[in-house]
Amino acid sequence: MSLIDVTDRLKPYGSIYNFRDFGGYSGLGGQSVRTGVLFRSAHLNGLSEADQAEIDALTIGTVVDLRHAPERKRQPSKWPENEARAAVLTQPVTPELAAATVAPHEAFAEQSLYSAQDARDYMTTSYRNRPHDAGFMALFSDTLTRMTEPQVDQGEGVLVHCAAGKDRTGTLVALIQGLLGVSDGDIMADYMLTETAVDIEAFLEPAAAMFSQRYGRTIDADSLRPMFGVEPDYLSASLEAMGDMERYAVDTLGLDGAQLDRLRARYLTNGHTA
Repeated sequence: MSLIDVTDRLKPYGSIYNFRDFGGYSGLGGQSVRTGVLFRSAHLNGLSEADQAEIDALTIGTVVDLRHAPERKRQPSKWPENEARAAVLTQPVTPELAAATVAPHEAFAEQSLYSAQDARDYMTTSYRNRPHDAGFMALFSDTLTRMTEPQVDQGEGVLVHCAAGKDRTGTLVALIQGLLGVSDGDIMADYMLTETAVDIEAFLEPAAAMFSQRYGRTIDADSLRPMFGVEPDYLSASLEAMGDMERYAVDTLGLDGAQLDRLRARYLTNGHTA
């Protein structure tokens, strides 16, 4: 169950979409996941100085940018490039990925998106494949390792983000929450909060016009809706692909029991959630 009100969970920053606290749920052994240390959001390309000043108060020591290299190049993060402020983790760039000019979901939209069912099938498949994709596995492992290091000098706070803060972010956040003992129902409810945090409908018509012009063919708003929104079946595909999360973290991502103990000691509390 959620231990904090949704108004305390959502952070209405003017320059960042979908910024919210993903702590504050019941966790392992009657403990609760701490609030004020675990955050998720959309990309930081539009980050304003005013919002940066407010976010600085959150003592975020790790920023996890789940976007692909072409996205990071096109919309570079405005998070200060200062290792003393926070470590920024990204996917390792292989020669194959370095040669890509667009992210996989962008290539799909250009080449294969003609209907809402096309989009829904793509989304479900991408969620299913993500937990065993080499790049995401490496970044998931790096993130959890960073979160379990004995000392995080810049702060214990973690910000996980991708482009919209819902898909790639949703999979990693679900893993972190699952390792902390958050129930499947609460993991799903947190994932679906994108529908509350973002006015998805407001993006559809402008995006359809932009894509139609860019690709030289008509792409209507209805065909984009499955890509811009969230659906339970999407996250369920990632959860099923991971299976038992502790076993996935150990056998697939290479963590050990001591690291998981440190993760839980750091981000679970027996008292107040903060």
